Amino acid sequence: MLQHQIVGNPAVPQPNPNALYFIYVQPGTRVVQGGSASCQAFCGYHNDISGQIFYAVMPYPGCQGCTGGMDAFTALTSTSSHELCEAITDAIPGQGWYDDANGEIGDICAWKTKKVGAYTVQLEWSNKAGKCI
Repeated sequence: MLQHQIVGNPAVPQPNPNALYFIYVQPGTRVVQGGSASCQAFCGYHNDISGQIFYAVMPYPGCQGCTGGMDAFTALTSTSSHELCEAITDAIPGQGWYDDANGEIGDICAWKTKKVGAYTVQLEWSNKAGKCI
């Protein structure tokens, strides 16, 4: 369905290897992916369609497990930065930067944040520094 809404729609930038479509889901909507549900098993995820279209799904952070004690907007900017970095480093999940013990680059640093201007973003793992930066 997503592919049909994007490809050929002149109102939407066309897919290319550098395009990532973020889908923000309205409050109260439960997202199910791979048999798991938002606010139970994940707070967002990224994926691909045939290695050609790249997207991130961002459920509204309407539960304690997805806010981490932050307000909803701050939690959403943190989770969005997490998925953006993972989509860059592991565009087709499991085929890019992935650590068998810890997961993707953002998973290692989950809920470790900093302010960039007015926004809260998640720190990401650095192999060079050997820590979340």
